[in-house]
Amino acid sequence: MVLLLKTAGDHWRSYAGWTIGLLAMVGIQLSVYPTVRSSAAGLATFLDNYPEALKQIFRMEDYTSGAGYLSTELFSMMLPLIFISIGASWGANATAQEEERRTADILLTLPISRVRVLSIKITTAIIAQVLLAAVTVLSLVIGIGFVDLTLGTTKIVAGALTGALLGILFNAVATFLGAALGKRSIALGGAIALAIAGFLFFSLAPLVDTFERITPINPFQWTLGSRPLFNGIDVGYTILSLVVASAFYGAALVVFKRRDIQA
Repeated sequence: MVLLLKTAGDHWRSYAGWTIGLLAMVGIQLSVYPTVRSSAAGLATFLDNYPEALKQIFRMEDYTSGAGYLSTELFSMMLPLIFISIGASWGANATAQEEERRTADILLTLPISRVRVLSIKITTAIIAQVLLAAVTVLSLVIGIGFVDLTLGTTKIVAGALTGALLGILFNAVATFLGAALGKRSIALGGAIALAIAGFLFFSLAPLVDTFERITPINPFQWTLGSRPLFNGIDVGYTILSLVVASAFYGAALVVFKRRDIQA
């Protein structure tokens, strides 16, 4: 518990900043929705003439509905960006930051194993993602009542959970890279680079046949591609995401246990 609280304390400022940013984005986008709803007819005509390629890239579907609006404006990029940023930074810091600061020797002299140390840090990062998802759900459930936006709570929960899944997936990647290489910049940069590449492949897949072929193994397809605000939670993709994340976490535990740590 002490290590869990310390890990959370090391990140609380940045976490609070991201949370405030999330709440601000939710508030701004919800405040715009009444204008979108009142202009539904005009917007529908405008969107009919919108380039088909751009509509496919941004997965624009039924934009004036509650699910379509939030899916396009919040859940297609902005909210996933926050979850991924938090996940990647916490993962990169889990072990690599301790090595770079030369504090790993102090941490590893605690009367607990390396595996348990890293397991606690992983658990803290997952809890942070779940709490952020809860904040997302709560802010949207409260906010949609003020702007008369119709969307079921279960769909909002599904959308928030897919964001958390993305955060956990890239936290697992960054944790593995940090544990294997001991370099925070490489771990963070590698996880973010993979996230950017995955998002680009996901966005351009409807336009490029080659990209479409790798869609089944793209984490963004497992999460955003399941259209959670329309369809709810996709159990199969959720299990797949958790299995892949668990594999990276397991690999991180193995390499961290065996590697010669530079204290």
